[in-house]
Amino acid sequence: MKKEVLKYIKLISGLFFCAVGIVTILNADLGLSPWDVLNQGLNKQMGITLGQANIGIGLIVILIGLYFKQPLGSGTVLNVMLVGIFIDFLIELNIIPWANGIQNQIILFIIGLIIFSLGSYMYISTGCGCGPRDGLMVVLTKRTGFSVGNIRLALEASAMTAGYFLGGRVGIGTVIFSLITGYIIQFFFKVFKQDIKKIEHRSVIKEFGMLKKFLLNR
Repeated sequence: MKKEVLKYIKLISGLFFCAVGIVTILNADLGLSPWDVLNQGLNKQMGITLGQANIGIGLIVILIGLYFKQPLGSGTVLNVMLVGIFIDFLIELNIIPWANGIQNQIILFIIGLIIFSLGSYMYISTGCGCGPRDGLMVVLTKRTGFSVGNIRLALEASAMTAGYFLGGRVGIGTVIFSLITGYIIQFFFKVFKQDIKKIEHRSVIKEFGMLKKFLLNR
């Protein structure tokens, strides 16, 4: 049980780092990730917070994934709920500085990218469920027969385009984020000597079974 508690501490810490990375990239003002461009567009058009937009889009993506029979893990649900809450909390606290000048913008963007990638590694490595967008990417890849790269590109391009027309911030940072984030996440897997291919994400049903077994054996 102690191992499971530590796993969820790592999961939640990873989601917090993701939120820190997102807000840091936002404050660098060089362009957001494709999905955050959409979240910011909804933020501007609907008057909801960036975190609320993140939660709303995440829930829609989960529903689409469930329609295509994508397994739902506790990490998937926590990803949707907590990252949005953490984003709004950090923005409200205003503890992450805004960058002034291109040099500081680049430095802040790089820091945000690294923090976000570390957080992504942390929650993915727990095996408690893919993030909603990654899960949708996987299920659409299986359903359509197209490559992961093509499906990811199509999803991110769609999110970015919709976000742009809604008023989201697209910039050089958006392109850089799309091109290198995956490699930085892979770097952290190598540093911590974990093979991402060997991670098996648990479904909520399996986790309930594990909890039930633990309670009955007490």
